[in-house]
Amino acid sequence: RDGKTGQTLLRSVLAPMFVQRALAVRAWSGTNLLGGGDGAALADPAAAAAKNAGKERVLAETLGPGVEGGVHIDDVPALGEWKTAWDHIAFDGFLGSRTVLQTIWQGCDSALAAPLVLDLARLVARAHEAGLAGPCPELGFYFKDPDGGPAGLSEQFDALLSFADRLREAG
Repeated sequence: RDGKTGQTLLRSVLAPMFVQRALAVRAWSGTNLLGGGDGAALADPAAAAAKNAGKERVLAETLGPGVEGGVHIDDVPALGEWKTAWDHIAFDGFLGSRTVLQTIWQGCDSALAAPLVLDLARLVARAHEAGLAGPCPELGFYFKDPDGGPAGLSEQFDALLSFADRLREAG
């Protein structure tokens, strides 16, 4: 599973905000510029489709059907370890006023992923010490397309905190 470090993280934060504010999202389109191995690997249409499915899933599960748009991925080797994600979100604001929000996320891929790997290693090691085995849906907070558990970032964070509390109580 791919870590939730950039565009999908931002989508999992913004999509619930639109729902909570009763702002109807009409379209959400994104573009990713990826360097290094990610860009080259995702030049393969099948690999790109799998990555896009996770990015689009968070929107579909949070906003429901009918939101236009998709994600386009470009391989830009000159970026090296860096990635850029751009989103264009068209929604209906107050009294149906057409409104647009655009975001740009730029970061070094390994620096974005490293803290997730450290957290996951500590949590899985502690779970093992506590005698737990098998899938941990409570760790979905860290993944783009987690197996099981809630889709919303806030709910995922609550599940993670509960899991950490259980691990602490286990000794």
